Amino acid sequence: MGNIAIIKTGAAGDVVRTTSLLRALKGNIFWITAEKNKLLLPVDNKNLCVLSVKDAFTELKDINFELAISLEEDADCATLASAINAKEVAGVCFTNGKISYTDSSSHWFDMSRISKLGLAKANQLKAENTDSYQSHIFRMIGKKFNGEPYQIFADSSIETNKELVGIATRTGTQWPDKQWWGYDELIRKLKSEGRDVKVFNQQTDVRDYLRDIARCSYIVSGDTLAMHIALAYQKKCTTVFNCTSPGEIYDYGLMKKIVSPLLHRFFYSATYDREAVESISFDEVYNSISI
Repeated sequence: MGNIAIIKTGAAGDVVRTTSLLRALKGNIFWITAEKNKLLLPVDNKNLCVLSVKDAFTELKDINFELAISLEEDADCATLASAINAKEVAGVCFTNGKISYTDSSSHWFDMSRISKLGLAKANQLKAENTDSYQSHIFRMIGKKFNGEPYQIFADSSIETNKELVGIATRTGTQWPDKQWWGYDELIRKLKSEGRDVKVFNQQTDVRDYLRDIARCSYIVSGDTLAMHIALAYQKKCTTVFNCTSPGEIYDYGLMKKIVSPLLHRFFYSATYDREAVESISFDEVYNSISI
């Protein structure tokens, strides 16, 4: 295949999980992403060019593409997807002056906030879905997902500490119920047993955050960026699912999914719900850790 454009700007974890496409696509790949997420992408893929949305409008205007894969429910990205000179577009674009999506991507975007079926039906389909995100994005372009791993930046100088447990306590603001009540107790318990524990902090340079995770042998987190980085680096992990879809996450044989018994009640809730955050017991998470 010739030139391919991938439009995926954020969130950071979504950018990471989209990199499985890099294992399946042949040709020159132009990835359009948010400035802050550029550093997540691999530097050793010589067929990959990474651009911001702003730069892409200028730098891609004279390039012919075989395919544009447009994965953001965003007006600027939809405009870019429609402006690119591509033989085929899969995903979000402009149709009749409004944001829409191609039939080839309807199985994914019918479950989204731009669903042609309405939000209620979209939420129902999302709750019923058991196919991984990767299965959906591969299907958009006529391919079958066969467990292709992520491909992100990796610092080859980093050595794994086989005794180190990494814990990500932070969550983003969009889904506050991703938080779990027991992290502090878990940290105290592991340290009292003489275990090495690394609590991840937000870093100015995201690659320093990647390096922190790379040093660990086991990761505990919610459905967050740390989880996706753990999978990218083939780390065993425990992941807490209070409000997001566990079925959508492909575990690569590395993950223990701890799913809230109240998931159906707080599925993609945009508010903080104490009952959801406290719905998974300490013992269930603690006993899942194997290192």
